[in-house]
Amino acid sequence: MSPRDIKEQGRFVLWQANLIVFAVLVAMVLGYFSWQMAQTRHAFEEHVNEHAQLVAEIVATNVKAASRSQEVVEQIVSDFLVNIARFIAYLDEVEPFNARELAAYAQENGLEGIWIKRTGEEAVMSPPVWFEQPLFDVSHQKHLLIHREQRHEYILLWKVPDSARLIAVGLPARSLEQLQEQMGVKQLLAALSRLAGIDSLRLEPTAKITRQNELYSLRSSATQRQIILGQQTLLLEVESTSLNERISVLWREFFIFSGFLFAAGLLLSWQLYRYQNRHVEDLWQLHQQLAVQREDASLGRAAATISHEIRNPLNAISMGLQRLQMESSGLEGEHEELLVAMSDAVKRTNEIVHGLQRYALPLKPEMKSVAFHELIERIVNLYRPQFDAHHIRVNSQLQPIEFEADGGLLGQLVENLLKNALEAQPRGGFVSVSLLIEQGQAKLSIENRTHDVSDDINNLLEPYFTTKDRQTGLGLTLVRKIAVAHGGQITLSIVENDCFRALVQLPLKRNV
Repeated sequence: MSPRDIKEQGRFVLWQANLIVFAVLVAMVLGYFSWQMAQTRHAFEEHVNEHAQLVAEIVATNVKAASRSQEVVEQIVSDFLVNIARFIAYLDEVEPFNARELAAYAQENGLEGIWIKRTGEEAVMSPPVWFEQPLFDVSHQKHLLIHREQRHEYILLWKVPDSARLIAVGLPARSLEQLQEQMGVKQLLAALSRLAGIDSLRLEPTAKITRQNELYSLRSSATQRQIILGQQTLLLEVESTSLNERISVLWREFFIFSGFLFAAGLLLSWQLYRYQNRHVEDLWQLHQQLAVQREDASLGRAAATISHEIRNPLNAISMGLQRLQMESSGLEGEHEELLVAMSDAVKRTNEIVHGLQRYALPLKPEMKSVAFHELIERIVNLYRPQFDAHHIRVNSQLQPIEFEADGGLLGQLVENLLKNALEAQPRGGFVSVSLLIEQGQAKLSIENRTHDVSDDINNLLEPYFTTKDRQTGLGLTLVRKIAVAHGGQITLSIVENDCFRALVQLPLKRNV
């Protein structure tokens, strides 16, 4: 696996880890929210159950009290009407009543009507057609109390002791019915229904609910409870407004917290990605530096071997060629040209070995105060005759800069860049040299006309790569090595179609 693949895999693992962490956080929030919802519903259901139980006890107690009060009222009415009937029997025995006298007596005592049936005689009553004896039977009891709800009256049919006479007395029942109604279950249910939290409350016959299950569902929900009270079933529906409001609050809190969590997750992921990406980049750069160092070490060993094995034979060949040239008076012109060509070849080979030694040797800058602008200006003036000979215009804009650096190495850097610009324009052109301070760095920019090298620009800083004939390809590589030794860097770019730029950035370790 290549280092680039390892780098990309590291980034993939980073995103995978971020997604897993974010998913776990979201799952935790969802779990906590679900637990809160369950707790809220459970608390609401417990509240409804307690509410329903309390209401059921109140209603059951009231039902019993209403039934008992009905019995007491009927007993009081019965006793009251029996006394009235007994008194009417006494008066009738003294002097029999006629219809007109019964009407006056009934009106005077606030009665609905009076009916008297004597043995062998027509019944006397007031008002007329008020009472029909065949509807009632007291053959097995002394008296009978009837509540005629449609006519709102109580009627007591009393059999006179030791006599065949029957007396019926009617009493208005509206006030008693109103009292019973106020004390009854309906009023209680209406009052309880008005309490906060109760939506509706009613009593239904248990048999009706059982028979009509589709009308009165026996299901138990958070807002409905059914409590059987003997022959009647209490149907209680509790308002779920508080539950809905609480759920709305939980939803709102969930969305707000999720928003904060999402933003925090994105920020954390971004920070983690930047940190780990920077870490991966540092590892990648360290790997590149180690690779370059291993290559330099290999080149150093190769340079030492080449210097030892080739330099001496080259010197012998060079000395032999020089002697031949000195004693070549008797040689033909063709042989003299051959000697010159061989001598040039030896010189080029010697330059290659010398350049290889310079590149392979480790750089240890000796930091001293250097006026960088003056150094550049001296080298530009040194190369100006060569530029003029090749019809190359030179333009320089140098800002005064003085800082700690190795003047010798910086001189090689500038010289190699100018030499590269000179060799790139054999038919004339221009060279633009600029030096300025920007963001705490000294920036040296050298631009020149060149051929199309856009496809090879990323390889120009590699050792032995060159686009020129008879070149070693170590000039720009040595420039990069000198810049890195000073804590800087070099960047190559094509700013226009025919303009090549080499930008060297060096940190200013001390401003003077």
